[in-house]
Amino acid sequence: MACKVIVNRDSGNCASLDLDRLLTLLDCKDAQIVNIDKWTDWSAEDCDTVIVCGGDGTLHNAIEKYPDKQLIYAPCGTLNETSMTDDVVTTVGKVNDTLFSYVCATGSFTEIGYSANTKSKKRFKSVAYLPQVLRFYKSHQIHAKLNVDGSNYEDDYTLLMVLKSHRCFGFNFNAAYKQHKGLYLLAIRSFGKDSLVNRAKMFFPFFKVFFRGASPSVNKNWMLLPFSELTMELAEQQDFCMDGEQRSFTGTLRIHEQPLSKHIPIIKTPTCRRKHSK
Repeated sequence: MACKVIVNRDSGNCASLDLDRLLTLLDCKDAQIVNIDKWTDWSAEDCDTVIVCGGDGTLHNAIEKYPDKQLIYAPCGTLNETSMTDDVVTTVGKVNDTLFSYVCATGSFTEIGYSANTKSKKRFKSVAYLPQVLRFYKSHQIHAKLNVDGSNYEDDYTLLMVLKSHRCFGFNFNAAYKQHKGLYLLAIRSFGKDSLVNRAKMFFPFFKVFFRGASPSVNKNWMLLPFSELTMELAEQQDFCMDGEQRSFTGTLRIHEQPLSKHIPIIKTPTCRRKHSK
């Protein structure tokens, strides 16, 4: 088995990765090791198996590059949302021709996923995201037409999120995922242009959904719906957070779940034992 290990040194917990134990665990002692950062373009054309050591964004890039290769995920990012959801990734979401493992979202707070400083994530871990919350606490006006399994909706939204998980932003809010492991649409209606008043109005639906949890339903200010096929028509180009990576989309997005030809096992990442001074 020709094996390559991709180690993202920018990931939040990569410094504690015990690479020797990992390779022993996976019986890949002769694997080729490639250290990357967020700017590195890497290739694995010459191998059968790719071991991905990094966060959700690193896994996202591996799935985009090599969806038909055997991928193994050793999470050592900051939040590792994908690994918190399942032990094995058997399906992914697909937006037109782009794949994602657990989330594709635009609007309020979604910039946090790809804007947090690398040095801060390494030093402060998940706490590094907290300053970004205030920075991106804004009301958006994203006009979109949505067709959710044949049901039509049209409005201005401050958040549009397609989720294949029970959690995002570190919040375990989508309890329905345990019974139905598929794609969900979370849409929170816009309260208008960004202002202090509209930011205050935003607080209540966001608190309801993310802090108290939500069940599939359509409400006055938000909806959470499982779906098989979603068409999203955007009036203007929007920046999306896809598994912690920034992607831009415009026009019509067709979104559905796609099975993987080779399932991605998620392993418990071995960490270095700390040496205690005598």
